[in-house]
Amino acid sequence: MQLKRNQQILLRDGRCITVTDKLGIGGQGVVYKVSLDSGEVRALKWYFGEKLGNPETFYRHLDQNIEAGSPSPAFIWPEELTEWCNGTFGYIMPLYPQGYEGFSKFITARVKFRSIDAMVNAALNIVTAFMDLHNKGYNYQDLNDGNFSINPANGHVLICDNDNVGGHGFESGILGKARYMAPEVVRKEKKPDKLTDRFSLAVILFILLMGDHPLEGKRTNVPALTSKYEKRFFGENPLFIFDPKDESNRPVPGLHRNAIAKWPYFPSYVQEAFITSFSQESLQEGNGRLLEAMWKHVLMRLKASLVKCPHCHEAVFVETGEFACPACGKGIKPAGYIKFPKRANTEVLVPVIGGSRLFEYHLYENAKEEAKVAAHVLEKPGKIGLKNESGCKWTITAPDGSQAVKNPEDVAVIGDGFKLDFGHGVVGEVVKG
Repeated sequence: MQLKRNQQILLRDGRCITVTDKLGIGGQGVVYKVSLDSGEVRALKWYFGEKLGNPETFYRHLDQNIEAGSPSPAFIWPEELTEWCNGTFGYIMPLYPQGYEGFSKFITARVKFRSIDAMVNAALNIVTAFMDLHNKGYNYQDLNDGNFSINPANGHVLICDNDNVGGHGFESGILGKARYMAPEVVRKEKKPDKLTDRFSLAVILFILLMGDHPLEGKRTNVPALTSKYEKRFFGENPLFIFDPKDESNRPVPGLHRNAIAKWPYFPSYVQEAFITSFSQESLQEGNGRLLEAMWKHVLMRLKASLVKCPHCHEAVFVETGEFACPACGKGIKPAGYIKFPKRANTEVLVPVIGGSRLFEYHLYENAKEEAKVAAHVLEKPGKIGLKNESGCKWTITAPDGSQAVKNPEDVAVIGDGFKLDFGHGVVGEVVKG
Protein backbone atom coordinates (compact mmCIF):
# COMPACT_ATOMS: atom_id res chain seq x y z
CA MET A 1 0.00 0.00 0.00
CA GLN A 2 1.44 3.36 -1.08
CA LEU A 3 0.18 6.66 0.27
CA LYS A 4 -1.18 9.59 -1.71
CA ARG A 5 -0.35 13.29 -1.53
CA ASN A 6 -2.41 15.04 1.19
CA GLN A 7 -3.34 11.67 2.75
CA GLN A 8 -3.45 11.89 6.54
CA ILE A 9 -2.12 9.27 8.96
CA LEU A 10 -2.40 9.16 12.75
CA LEU A 11 0.62 8.70 14.99
CA ARG A 12 0.32 6.59 18.14
CA ASP A 13 0.49 9.70 20.32
CA GLY A 14 -2.59 11.16 18.60
CA ARG A 15 -0.86 13.66 16.32
CA CYS A 16 -1.83 13.74 12.66
CA ILE A 17 0.66 13.83 9.77
CA THR A 18 -0.07 14.81 6.18
CA VAL A 19 1.82 13.38 3.20
CA THR A 20 3.33 16.17 1.08
CA ASP A 21 5.85 14.43 -1.19
CA LYS A 22 7.52 11.11 -2.04
CA LEU A 23 11.26 11.05 -1.27
CA GLY A 24 12.25 7.55 -2.32
CA ILE A 25 11.35 3.89 -2.51
CA GLY A 26 13.24 0.79 -1.34
CA GLY A 27 12.80 -2.91 -0.79
CA GLN A 28 10.88 -2.57 2.47
CA GLY A 29 8.77 0.47 1.73
CA VAL A 30 8.47 4.09 0.66
CA VAL A 31 9.83 7.23 2.32
CA TYR A 32 7.61 10.32 2.23
CA LYS A 33 7.97 13.90 3.33
CA VAL A 34 5.19 14.73 5.80
CA SER A 35 4.03 17.71 7.81
CA LEU A 36 2.80 17.62 11.40
CA ASP A 37 -0.10 19.57 12.87
CA SER A 38 2.48 21.97 14.32
CA GLY A 39 3.87 22.75 10.87
CA GLU A 40 7.08 20.81 11.49
CA VAL A 41 8.28 18.51 8.71
CA ARG A 42 9.52 14.94 9.03
CA ALA A 43 10.29 11.91 6.90
CA LEU A 44 7.87 8.98 7.09
CA LYS A 45 8.98 5.45 6.26
CA TRP A 46 5.89 3.48 5.24
CA TYR A 47 6.27 -0.28 4.97
CA PHE A 48 5.05 -2.73 2.40
CA GLY A 49 3.26 -5.01 4.86
CA GLU A 50 3.79 -8.11 2.74
CA LYS A 51 7.59 -7.56 2.80
CA LEU A 52 7.77 -7.87 6.59
CA GLY A 53 8.04 -11.45 7.81
CA ASN A 54 6.29 -10.74 11.09
CA PRO A 55 4.85 -7.20 11.11
CA GLU A 56 3.64 -7.30 14.73
CA THR A 57 7.06 -8.37 16.02
CA PHE A 58 8.75 -5.70 13.91
CA TYR A 59 6.35 -3.06 15.22
CA ARG A 60 7.27 -4.00 18.80
CA HIS A 61 10.96 -3.93 17.88
CA LEU A 62 10.67 -0.37 16.58
CA ASP A 63 8.72 0.61 19.67
CA GLN A 64 11.57 -0.65 21.86
CA ASN A 65 14.18 1.27 19.84
CA ILE A 66 12.12 4.47 20.05
CA GLU A 67 11.79 4.01 23.80
CA ALA A 68 15.54 3.38 24.21
CA GLY A 69 16.49 6.43 22.13
CA SER A 70 19.24 7.06 19.60
CA PRO A 71 22.75 5.80 20.48
CA SER A 72 24.27 9.02 19.09
CA PRO A 73 23.25 12.19 17.23
CA ALA A 74 24.73 10.70 14.04
CA PHE A 75 21.78 8.32 13.68
CA ILE A 76 18.54 9.46 12.02
CA TRP A 77 16.55 7.52 14.62
CA PRO A 78 12.82 6.63 14.59
CA GLU A 79 10.82 9.16 16.63
CA GLU A 80 7.28 7.78 16.69
CA LEU A 81 5.22 5.00 15.12
CA THR A 82 1.99 5.47 13.22
CA GLU A 83 -1.22 3.67 13.98
CA TRP A 84 -1.86 0.55 11.91
CA CYS A 85 -3.56 1.19 8.57
CA ASN A 86 -4.72 -1.54 6.17
CA GLY A 87 -2.38 -4.11 7.68
CA THR A 88 0.77 -1.99 7.72
CA PHE A 89 2.37 1.01 9.43
CA GLY A 90 5.29 3.42 9.38
CA TYR A 91 7.39 5.69 11.57
CA ILE A 92 8.56 9.28 11.41
CA MET A 93 12.14 10.49 11.66
CA PRO A 94 14.02 13.76 11.06
CA LEU A 95 14.74 14.88 7.51
CA TYR A 96 18.33 15.27 6.36
CA PRO A 97 19.48 18.89 6.74
CA GLN A 98 20.85 20.71 3.71
CA GLY A 99 24.49 20.23 2.76
CA TYR A 100 24.58 16.43 3.08
CA GLU A 101 25.21 14.11 0.13
CA GLY A 102 24.68 10.36 -0.18
CA PHE A 103 27.80 8.22 0.17
CA SER A 104 27.19 6.70 -3.28
CA LYS A 105 27.84 10.14 -4.83
CA PHE A 106 31.31 10.21 -3.27
CA ILE A 107 32.01 6.70 -4.59
CA THR A 108 31.10 7.75 -8.14
CA ALA A 109 32.96 11.10 -7.80
CA ARG A 110 29.79 13.11 -8.42
CA VAL A 111 30.62 14.77 -5.09
CA LYS A 112 34.09 15.32 -3.65
CA PHE A 113 35.31 16.30 -0.20
CA ARG A 114 36.42 19.90 0.12
CA SER A 115 39.63 18.75 1.81
CA ILE A 116 41.57 15.65 2.83
CA ASP A 117 40.87 16.64 6.44
CA ALA A 118 37.11 16.48 5.81
CA MET A 119 37.52 12.98 4.37
CA VAL A 120 39.41 11.79 7.46
CA ASN A 121 36.76 13.45 9.64
CA ALA A 122 34.07 11.45 7.85
CA ALA A 123 35.91 8.20 8.55
CA LEU A 124 36.31 9.17 12.22
CA ASN A 125 32.66 10.15 12.53
CA ILE A 126 31.49 6.85 11.05
CA VAL A 127 33.74 4.88 13.43
CA THR A 128 32.61 6.91 16.45
CA ALA A 129 28.94 6.44 15.58
CA PHE A 130 29.32 2.66 15.38
CA MET A 131 31.34 2.56 18.59
CA ASP A 132 28.43 4.35 20.28
CA LEU A 133 25.96 1.95 18.65
CA HIS A 134 27.82 -1.16 19.80
CA ASN A 135 28.43 0.26 23.27
CA LYS A 136 24.65 0.61 23.65
CA GLY A 137 24.25 -3.11 22.90
CA TYR A 138 23.02 -2.77 19.31
CA ASN A 139 24.30 -4.14 16.03
CA TYR A 140 23.44 -2.61 12.67
CA GLN A 141 23.01 -5.80 10.57
CA ASP A 142 22.75 -4.08 7.15
CA LEU A 143 25.74 -1.75 6.86
CA ASN A 144 26.31 -0.60 3.26
CA ASP A 145 26.95 2.44 1.08
CA GLY A 146 23.28 3.44 1.13
CA ASN A 147 23.26 4.13 4.88
CA PHE A 148 25.31 7.31 4.98
CA SER A 149 24.98 10.95 4.06
CA ILE A 150 28.06 13.11 4.49
CA ASN A 151 28.70 16.85 4.51
CA PRO A 152 31.62 17.26 2.05
CA ALA A 153 32.71 20.53 3.67
CA ASN A 154 33.46 19.15 7.13
CA GLY A 155 32.96 15.36 7.10
CA HIS A 156 29.93 15.37 9.40
CA VAL A 157 27.98 12.11 8.96
CA LEU A 158 24.33 11.12 9.31
CA ILE A 159 23.24 7.47 9.27
CA CYS A 160 19.80 6.39 8.12
CA ASP A 161 17.90 3.09 7.67
CA ASN A 162 18.11 2.36 11.38
CA ASP A 163 14.91 0.31 11.60
CA ASN A 164 16.84 -2.97 11.29
CA VAL A 165 19.19 -2.06 14.15
CA GLY A 166 18.70 -4.46 17.05
CA GLY A 167 20.18 -5.82 20.23
CA HIS A 168 21.91 -9.14 20.76
CA GLY A 169 19.82 -11.98 19.37
CA PHE A 170 17.48 -9.77 17.32
CA GLU A 171 17.05 -10.95 13.73
CA SER A 172 15.51 -8.48 11.30
CA GLY A 173 15.59 -10.99 8.44
CA ILE A 174 17.76 -8.53 6.50
CA LEU A 175 21.24 -9.88 5.84
CA GLY A 176 22.64 -6.97 3.82
CA LYS A 177 24.36 -6.45 0.47
CA ALA A 178 26.86 -9.10 -0.61
CA ARG A 179 29.64 -6.58 -1.33
CA TYR A 180 29.38 -5.31 2.26
CA MET A 181 28.34 -8.40 4.19
CA ALA A 182 30.92 -10.39 6.13
CA PRO A 183 31.93 -13.54 4.22
CA GLU A 184 30.48 -15.83 6.88
CA VAL A 185 27.08 -14.17 6.40
CA VAL A 186 27.37 -14.58 2.61
CA ARG A 187 28.21 -18.24 3.23
CA LYS A 188 25.15 -18.44 5.53
CA GLU A 189 27.28 -19.71 8.39
CA LYS A 190 26.02 -17.09 10.85
CA LYS A 191 23.62 -14.19 11.31
CA PRO A 192 24.70 -10.51 11.44
CA ASP A 193 26.18 -9.32 14.76
CA LYS A 194 28.82 -6.91 16.08
CA LEU A 195 31.66 -8.95 14.56
CA THR A 196 30.08 -8.91 11.10
CA ASP A 197 29.33 -5.19 11.53
CA ARG A 198 33.06 -4.63 12.04
CA PHE A 199 33.87 -6.31 8.74
CA SER A 200 31.30 -4.14 6.95
CA LEU A 201 32.74 -1.07 8.69
CA ALA A 202 36.22 -1.88 7.37
CA VAL A 203 34.78 -2.18 3.84
CA ILE A 204 33.10 1.22 4.17
CA LEU A 205 36.32 2.81 5.45
CA PHE A 206 38.38 1.30 2.64
CA ILE A 207 35.97 2.56 -0.01
CA LEU A 208 35.84 5.98 1.63
CA LEU A 209 39.64 6.38 1.77
CA MET A 210 40.78 4.37 -1.25
CA GLY A 211 37.84 4.84 -3.63
CA ASP A 212 37.53 1.15 -4.62
CA HIS A 213 36.26 -2.08 -3.06
CA PRO A 214 38.81 -4.06 -1.00
CA LEU A 215 37.89 -7.42 -2.56
CA GLU A 216 37.39 -6.38 -6.19
CA GLY A 217 40.49 -6.88 -8.34
CA LYS A 218 41.76 -9.10 -11.12
CA ARG A 219 39.83 -12.18 -9.91
CA THR A 220 36.50 -10.37 -9.82
CA ASN A 221 36.86 -8.76 -13.25
CA VAL A 222 33.92 -10.64 -14.79
CA PRO A 223 31.25 -9.39 -17.24
CA ALA A 224 28.55 -9.33 -14.55
CA LEU A 225 28.55 -9.92 -10.79
CA THR A 226 25.81 -12.54 -10.72
CA SER A 227 24.66 -14.09 -7.45
CA LYS A 228 26.91 -17.07 -8.22
CA TYR A 229 29.97 -14.82 -8.54
CA GLU A 230 28.98 -12.73 -5.52
CA LYS A 231 28.88 -15.87 -3.38
CA ARG A 232 32.30 -16.92 -4.68
CA PHE A 233 34.11 -13.57 -4.51
CA PHE A 234 32.58 -12.22 -1.29
CA GLY A 235 31.82 -15.45 0.58
CA GLU A 236 33.59 -18.64 -0.42
CA ASN A 237 36.88 -17.40 -1.86
CA PRO A 238 37.40 -13.72 -1.02
CA LEU A 239 40.87 -12.17 -1.35
CA PHE A 240 42.06 -8.69 -0.39
CA ILE A 241 43.38 -6.76 -3.39
CA PHE A 242 46.56 -5.87 -1.46
CA ASP A 243 47.05 -9.21 0.31
CA PRO A 244 50.81 -9.37 0.97
CA LYS A 245 50.94 -13.15 0.45
CA ASP A 246 48.78 -13.53 -2.68
CA GLU A 247 48.93 -11.14 -5.64
CA SER A 248 46.30 -12.90 -7.78
CA ASN A 249 43.58 -10.32 -7.03
CA ARG A 250 45.57 -7.10 -7.47
CA PRO A 251 43.76 -3.98 -8.77
CA VAL A 252 43.50 -3.85 -12.56
CA PRO A 253 45.14 -0.78 -14.20
CA GLY A 254 42.53 1.35 -15.91
CA LEU A 255 39.71 -0.28 -13.92
CA HIS A 256 40.72 0.25 -10.30
CA ARG A 257 42.60 3.54 -10.71
CA ASN A 258 41.65 4.90 -7.31
CA ALA A 259 43.04 1.99 -5.28
CA ILE A 260 46.25 1.93 -7.32
CA ALA A 261 46.80 5.67 -6.86
CA LYS A 262 45.68 6.07 -3.26
CA TRP A 263 47.10 2.97 -1.52
CA PRO A 264 50.72 4.30 -1.58
CA TYR A 265 49.46 7.73 -0.42
CA PHE A 266 48.48 6.37 3.01
CA PRO A 267 51.01 5.60 5.75
CA SER A 268 52.05 2.04 6.54
CA TYR A 269 49.98 1.87 9.75
CA VAL A 270 46.79 2.52 7.77
CA GLN A 271 47.78 -0.10 5.21
CA GLU A 272 48.49 -2.57 8.03
CA ALA A 273 45.06 -1.91 9.57
CA PHE A 274 43.39 -2.87 6.30
CA ILE A 275 45.72 -5.84 5.71
CA THR A 276 44.68 -7.15 9.14
CA SER A 277 40.99 -6.40 8.54
CA PHE A 278 40.97 -8.31 5.24
CA SER A 279 43.44 -11.08 6.05
CA GLN A 280 42.45 -14.66 5.31
CA GLU A 281 42.01 -15.13 9.07
CA SER A 282 39.38 -12.40 8.98
CA LEU A 283 37.76 -13.47 5.71
CA GLN A 284 37.55 -17.19 6.50
CA GLU A 285 37.42 -17.32 10.30
CA GLY A 286 36.31 -13.84 11.42
CA ASN A 287 39.52 -13.30 13.43
CA GLY A 288 41.57 -10.12 13.72
CA ARG A 289 38.94 -7.54 12.82
CA LEU A 290 39.68 -4.15 14.32
CA LEU A 291 37.46 -2.87 17.11
CA GLU A 292 36.04 0.60 16.62
CA ALA A 293 38.40 1.96 19.30
CA MET A 294 41.39 0.67 17.35
CA TRP A 295 40.13 2.32 14.15
CA LYS A 296 39.67 5.57 16.06
CA HIS A 297 43.29 5.56 17.23
CA VAL A 298 44.56 4.77 13.72
CA LEU A 299 42.45 7.55 12.20
CA MET A 300 43.37 10.12 14.85
CA ARG A 301 47.03 9.35 14.16
CA LEU A 302 46.29 9.86 10.46
CA LYS A 303 44.52 13.17 11.12
CA ALA A 304 47.42 14.44 13.24
CA SER A 305 49.94 13.56 10.53
CA LEU A 306 48.25 15.55 7.74
CA VAL A 307 50.52 18.44 6.68
CA LYS A 308 51.55 20.32 3.54
CA CYS A 309 54.66 19.03 1.81
CA PRO A 310 57.46 21.56 2.53
CA HIS A 311 58.52 21.30 -1.14
CA CYS A 312 55.35 21.27 -3.27
CA HIS A 313 52.78 22.26 -0.59
CA GLU A 314 50.40 19.42 -1.50
CA ALA A 315 48.57 17.67 1.35
CA VAL A 316 50.51 14.64 2.56
CA PHE A 317 50.35 12.17 5.44
CA VAL A 318 53.66 12.01 7.29
CA GLU A 319 55.13 8.54 7.49
CA THR A 320 57.51 7.24 10.18
CA GLY A 321 61.10 8.18 9.34
CA GLU A 322 62.12 9.69 6.01
CA PHE A 323 59.81 9.15 3.06
CA ALA A 324 59.12 10.55 -0.41
CA CYS A 325 56.22 12.93 -1.01
CA PRO A 326 53.71 11.06 -3.22
CA ALA A 327 53.07 14.27 -5.18
CA CYS A 328 56.56 15.60 -5.96
CA GLY A 329 58.81 12.70 -4.98
CA LYS A 330 61.09 14.81 -2.79
CA GLY A 331 62.19 13.54 0.60
CA ILE A 332 60.40 14.52 3.82
CA LYS A 333 61.77 13.76 7.26
CA PRO A 334 60.08 14.88 10.49
CA ALA A 335 62.33 16.02 13.32
CA GLY A 336 60.82 13.29 15.51
CA TYR A 337 57.54 12.27 17.10
CA ILE A 338 55.57 13.14 20.19
CA LYS A 339 54.88 9.74 21.67
CA PHE A 340 51.94 9.08 23.99
CA PRO A 341 51.01 5.91 25.89
CA LYS A 342 49.40 3.29 23.65
CA ARG A 343 45.62 3.10 23.46
CA ALA A 344 43.86 -0.18 22.63
CA ASN A 345 47.37 -1.53 21.98
CA THR A 346 47.72 1.03 19.17
CA GLU A 347 50.57 3.53 18.79
CA VAL A 348 49.66 7.16 19.49
CA LEU A 349 52.21 9.34 17.69
CA VAL A 350 52.24 12.90 16.35
CA PRO A 351 55.00 13.84 13.89
CA VAL A 352 57.16 16.81 14.83
CA ILE A 353 56.96 18.70 11.54
CA GLY A 354 55.59 22.11 10.67
CA GLY A 355 51.79 22.06 10.39
CA SER A 356 51.05 18.87 12.31
CA ARG A 357 48.44 19.14 15.05
CA LEU A 358 47.63 17.82 18.48
CA PHE A 359 43.97 17.43 19.36
CA GLU A 360 42.07 17.20 22.61
CA TYR A 361 42.13 13.44 21.96
CA HIS A 362 45.87 13.53 22.72
CA LEU A 363 45.61 15.68 25.84
CA TYR A 364 42.68 13.96 27.57
CA GLU A 365 41.96 10.25 28.01
CA ASN A 366 38.21 10.86 27.60
CA ALA A 367 37.99 14.12 25.66
CA LYS A 368 34.51 15.40 24.85
CA GLU A 369 35.68 17.05 21.63
CA GLU A 370 38.38 14.67 20.47
CA ALA A 371 38.97 16.37 17.11
CA LYS A 372 39.28 19.91 18.52
CA VAL A 373 42.73 21.36 17.80
CA ALA A 374 44.83 21.73 20.98
CA ALA A 375 48.27 22.59 19.55
CA HIS A 376 50.17 23.27 16.33
CA VAL A 377 53.76 22.35 15.56
CA LEU A 378 55.66 25.39 14.28
CA GLU A 379 58.92 24.94 12.41
CA LYS A 380 61.74 27.34 11.56
CA PRO A 381 65.23 26.46 10.34
CA GLY A 382 66.93 24.78 13.28
CA LYS A 383 64.04 25.29 15.69
CA ILE A 384 60.79 23.48 16.50
CA GLY A 385 57.99 24.91 18.61
CA LEU A 386 54.63 23.73 19.90
CA LYS A 387 51.93 26.41 20.27
CA ASN A 388 49.55 25.88 23.18
CA GLU A 389 45.99 26.26 21.89
CA SER A 390 44.41 24.06 24.54
CA GLY A 391 43.29 26.61 27.12
CA CYS A 392 45.33 24.81 29.81
CA LYS A 393 48.80 25.21 31.32
CA TRP A 394 51.52 22.80 30.28
CA THR A 395 54.74 21.82 32.03
CA ILE A 396 57.68 21.24 29.68
CA THR A 397 60.70 19.31 30.98
CA ALA A 398 63.98 19.46 29.03
CA PRO A 399 66.43 16.52 28.95
CA ASP A 400 68.61 18.32 31.53
CA GLY A 401 65.68 18.43 33.98
CA SER A 402 64.89 22.13 33.68
CA GLN A 403 61.20 22.98 33.50
CA ALA A 404 59.03 25.71 32.02
CA VAL A 405 55.30 26.37 32.34
CA LYS A 406 53.53 27.30 29.12
CA ASN A 407 50.23 29.15 29.28
CA PRO A 408 47.61 29.18 26.51
CA GLU A 409 48.94 30.86 23.33
CA ASP A 410 52.57 30.39 24.49
CA VAL A 411 55.00 28.53 22.24
CA ALA A 412 57.19 25.83 23.77
CA VAL A 413 60.52 25.10 22.09
CA ILE A 414 60.86 21.32 21.94
CA GLY A 415 63.38 18.74 20.80
CA ASP A 416 64.46 15.14 21.27
CA GLY A 417 63.99 13.94 24.85
CA PHE A 418 61.61 16.72 25.94
CA LYS A 419 58.66 15.64 28.08
CA LEU A 420 55.35 17.44 27.73
CA ASP A 421 52.97 17.27 30.69
CA PHE A 422 49.60 18.46 29.45
CA GLY A 423 47.94 17.99 32.82
CA HIS A 424 45.17 15.50 33.50
CA GLY A 425 47.78 12.73 33.82
CA VAL A 426 48.71 12.77 30.11
CA VAL A 427 52.41 13.07 29.28
CA GLY A 428 54.00 12.98 25.83
CA GLU A 429 57.67 12.55 25.03
CA VAL A 430 59.54 13.78 21.96
CA VAL A 431 61.44 10.89 20.40
CA LYS A 432 63.55 10.55 17.27
CA GLY A 433 61.85 9.37 14.08
